[in-house]
Amino acid sequence: MMCDVLARYVPDPGVRVLDVGCFNGYISFLFSQLGYSVTATDVYESGDRERLFAESSIEFVLANLNDLDPFNRVRSDSFDVVLMGEVVEHVLNWPLGLMRNIARIMRPGGLLIVTTPNPSTVMNAMRLLLDRSLLWGGREFIEMPKSDSGRMICHGTIHYREYNAEEMRYLLDAAGFRVKQRRYLGMGSSPAQAVVKRLLKRSPIVNWLMSVRLFGRTQYLVARRG
Repeated sequence: MMCDVLARYVPDPGVRVLDVGCFNGYISFLFSQLGYSVTATDVYESGDRERLFAESSIEFVLANLNDLDPFNRVRSDSFDVVLMGEVVEHVLNWPLGLMRNIARIMRPGGLLIVTTPNPSTVMNAMRLLLDRSLLWGGREFIEMPKSDSGRMICHGTIHYREYNAEEMRYLLDAAGFRVKQRRYLGMGSSPAQAVVKRLLKRSPIVNWLMSVRLFGRTQYLVARRG
């Protein structure tokens, strides 16, 4: 994300970046350190994140992305860049409405970067054949209510919908964006993983496989507001 934004916008406080679904704020923090003016949004509040944002001059907007108009307090044509890292799969109510709202608050020609799971993989085909859950949060989906007194509830642990490449292109096109680039990515490694798994992820062959649709865990899309 940083490389793609830096290639198009020289760091400057006049370049406004919106981090949608910022979670703990680490992406917002990184972009603020580069020198951009950063605003972050999420549905929950966090004391640790609030302190980090205060120290880094990052603005925070509380917003439920399942609301019909989650950015009604944000002026149109406000942002040059919008980042959505692993967000759209958590939206239950109106995904197209959310993306149209994002287009509204972006400046013409603004840059949108989206990452979201890639469901069209060999691994997911195997899970289906083995009768295993395909989506993250299957049991939570069964157990948790989705609305209360007419208001949608956000659950960050649930993937309500994962989109294939054609569906993501349709979603962005219908919202007024034009997809300029799509890539597939693998997941990084962590000390909690087995040593063999971590070594495999360093292999050039495995890294190449992760860059193609059948093996890539994540879709990475770069788009422009029309």
